[in-house]
Amino acid sequence: MVRVGIVGVGNTIGIAGNHIDGYLRVPEAKITAVYDIIRERAAGYIEKFGLEGARACESYEELLDLVDAVSICTPNASHIELTVQALKAGKHVLCEKPFGVDAPECQKALNYAEMSGRVCMIGLCYRGIPGYMYLKKLIDDGSLGKIFYIRQSLGGNRIANPQVKLEWRMQKELSGPGAMADFGSHMLDIGDMLIRDTAGPITEVQCMSGIMVEERDRVHGNGRGSVDNDDVAMFSARTRDGVLLSYTASRIGSRHTVEVYGSGGNAVFDGADHFSLQIQKKDPEGGYLGAPECVKVPEEMYLINENVPRTPFAINFYFEIKQFIDAIEKGTPVDTDFQRGIYIQKLIDALQESSDCGCSVPIDFE
Repeated sequence: MVRVGIVGVGNTIGIAGNHIDGYLRVPEAKITAVYDIIRERAAGYIEKFGLEGARACESYEELLDLVDAVSICTPNASHIELTVQALKAGKHVLCEKPFGVDAPECQKALNYAEMSGRVCMIGLCYRGIPGYMYLKKLIDDGSLGKIFYIRQSLGGNRIANPQVKLEWRMQKELSGPGAMADFGSHMLDIGDMLIRDTAGPITEVQCMSGIMVEERDRVHGNGRGSVDNDDVAMFSARTRDGVLLSYTASRIGSRHTVEVYGSGGNAVFDGADHFSLQIQKKDPEGGYLGAPECVKVPEEMYLINENVPRTPFAINFYFEIKQFIDAIEKGTPVDTDFQRGIYIQKLIDALQESSDCGCSVPIDFE
């Protein structure tokens, strides 16, 4: 049994709740401690989720004494410090994405991870979406022919409301980039995962970004404050073999879509339905052969059991948490280790550089 500690429960969205839900569906894990800088919030989560026997800790050090592994669900700027402290204490770490606020900072945690021998994972949970797994299969087995380009959009609608207050995620000091990192980390991971095996790694990026709601009321009063990271980022990438990728990351209104176009047809994923694709076949030497058809994802790609509801977040976080716990218990590899986390962070850094300089940025990480 892996004893798990939840670090940071949040004031608004509370991604910790998704982690807790995932752990509760994995019998080999037990949440034994929860820590938040406001202890009452930690206690509230223990009551809300019925975490019998779990302790609401007064300090992070107290939590580390009670667990074998931690889920770090705090603001981005604290990820590295908390991760290093956990690794020094000999704990396994699942750190929410993005890894940190920039790649040089993340290198410190990666160094400790490589020395520690602990399981270290970044929370890029969208890989568990069945539609993405099916897209990957179609690309790899050549069903869509030679891939020409991929287009993605991802984001949220909550912050489109200008009455939402100035949260940490809107402040560069605490978050790093905004939508570019928050949603871009998922899209970069998925886009690279889909195409790398057939078209090579990303070799160039270009980005434009903007702040659309420039001021918001401060969370604890004291007037209004400036939003200083991006609300929207639009960026593009090119792989080694010339496949083009186009992305829109927005926290002020967005749909969740992935479109893949190739010489043999196209496949479109709509985030409103994680379990099917719209597929339209094409003659590689000619035109399209008919209208798009809705194709259900094969059941074997769901990677869930009967105790997991077929809802997007339940599947995503079960997939992530199960992989983390299996790696601890069975020594199985994780797809999104700290090496992957720093790779995605370097891509985000390159996007920010491109947005700042108004030019494309070459990528040479390998």
